[in-house]
Formats: sequence, structure tokens, C-alpha cells
Amino acid sequence: AFSRTLPEGFIVSHYAREGFFELCRVMGINFSLLYLVSRSGARPIREDKAQQICCTLLLAAGMVFAVIAFSKLVLYISCFGFTPRRLQSCWLVLVLFAGSGACLYSLWSGKTSFKAWLMFAAISLALLHLY
Repeated sequence: AFSRTLPEGFIVSHYAREGFFELCRVMGINFSLLYLVSRSGARPIREDKAQQICCTLLLAAGMVFAVIAFSKLVLYISCFGFTPRRLQSCWLVLVLFAGSGACLYSLWSGKTSFKAWLMFAAISLALLHLY
């Protein structure tokens, strides 16, 4: 999707939808695993460098998936134009990307970023609905 070409045997809409729903599944699994690791460990994740690096890789992989899904959506939009549903899909991809970034920030700094991420999601959704 980065090269704006479609793999052989795919339809643009199926390609974009598949990428979006794969992202949703991957992020759901990643955030669930991160929650389980943070709650089941004897020590906080920040005190165990191996766990911290594994969680960082997990969140970074989620961010890469978000970028790939976004590129597939952009390809779809460039072929068929904007619709409210396509804009909402792009919004959710950006919110999931920001959520992974916020988790990375919290993981390495020790400060909570959930409230800032939630405000970003709420304000960007409100602005989206002005369109």
C-alpha cells in the first residue's frame, strides 16, 4: 500500500477492510497482553528491563500495524473518495497509534498518559464530527 499498488488477487476495498480489522485484532491482543504482563508480574515492568523491552517491541509492532493499515485506507480513499465511514476508520487508526505511543511514554517515563490519550481521542472525534 505504501507504493500505491495493489497486491495481485486483491480488491481495494477488501484490502483496506482486511488491514483495518487486522489492526483492531492485533491492538486488542497487544493491549490485553500488556495488561496481563503489568498485572501478573511480581515487580513493575519498569524495574525489569527484559519485560520493558518486550513490551516496547509489542507496542512498536502495533504502531507499525497502524501505519500499514493507515496506508491501506489512504489507498482506498484515493481510489474511491471520502465517506464518513472511511474518515472514522482513519480516525480510529490514528487513535490506536496514539494509544500505543501513550503506552510507550508511560512505560518508559513512569508517568500516566491515559488521560491525555483519552482527551486526544475525544477532541479529535468531536472535530471529526464537525466535518
